[in-house]
Amino acid sequence: MIGLHFLISFLIYLFVVLPCVIVSYPVVFFLLFTCWDGRSTIFGNAKHGLAPDHYAYPTRGEFWREFIWLVWRNPVYNWTAKNLAVRRRGHFSTGNTDIGDKIAGGFYKITMKNLWEYYWIKPYTIFGSRRCIRARIGWKIWGGKHNELAEFVFSINPFKLYLGI
Repeated sequence: MIGLHFLISFLIYLFVVLPCVIVSYPVVFFLLFTCWDGRSTIFGNAKHGLAPDHYAYPTRGEFWREFIWLVWRNPVYNWTAKNLAVRRRGHFSTGNTDIGDKIAGGFYKITMKNLWEYYWIKPYTIFGSRRCIRARIGWKIWGGKHNELAEFVFSINPFKLYLGI
């Protein structure tokens, strides 16, 4: 089943999300030269805007940090949050849900009716640097409240900085 879920998630990303991401590069580049606050349009981030004081990635009003925030770290956030998100209802999980690049390595799978979330953290050390493979695929079901929106996610990062134990 994980293979089929991965394939479906990949196809959604490839044919629905990726075309919008590609278009976002020149559009966001242009919008950052205007008085745009980064919260509106499908290319923005309604939650954090240009993120001048975001806890994990403060952009501090720097053009390239804002550009990376909106097109690489959170590409087409407003569009995916509105069009691909689903309401959280009861869910069933397997595996250790206390994992993350700042906590510990591991794997979990959560299902909610016909939707899923897979999250995998595999720590490693290379050249004295602690890194991890971080993969999150499906919908962000875990960690949210009942009836909140669970956003679609397809994120695989083989070089994520690892701060866990």
